[in-house]
Amino acid sequence: MNRFFLVLFLFILGAAGAEAKSYEATKMAGEYRVEIVIDRNPPVAIGDNRIEIEIIDKAGENVSDAQVIVNYYMPPMPRMAPMNYRTEAKMKKGKYYATMKFIMAGPWYIAVIIHRDGKTSTTKINVDAQ
Repeated sequence: MNRFFLVLFLFILGAAGAEAKSYEATKMAGEYRVEIVIDRNPPVAIGDNRIEIEIIDKAGENVSDAQVIVNYYMPPMPRMAPMNYRTEAKMKKGKYYATMKFIMAGPWYIAVIIHRDGKTSTTKINVDAQ
């Protein structure tokens, strides 16, 4: 009987360790490499989803002087109002941070919009909120 509980405990421990703790993606936005981390994987439909954005220029340096907007939206659906939200990401310790609040489960597009030196660069990722 003790062996059964040991096997069960190890199974649960292994399953918990295999679960991803955050969603991570690296994309290009024009000349910038954009590293995105969302604190939940999958993101939650009701609740806060914190996004961390690191922007790296072509010289390999962190960008800390840009205005960064996070635009998250659900694809249009018949007979439903558009779900399109924007929030400004705030700079803190070399990265940009914002909070997204998805209002329902399903597919969402997240666009990271970077305004710097009079130019605008954008990259997008797709997530499924649950």
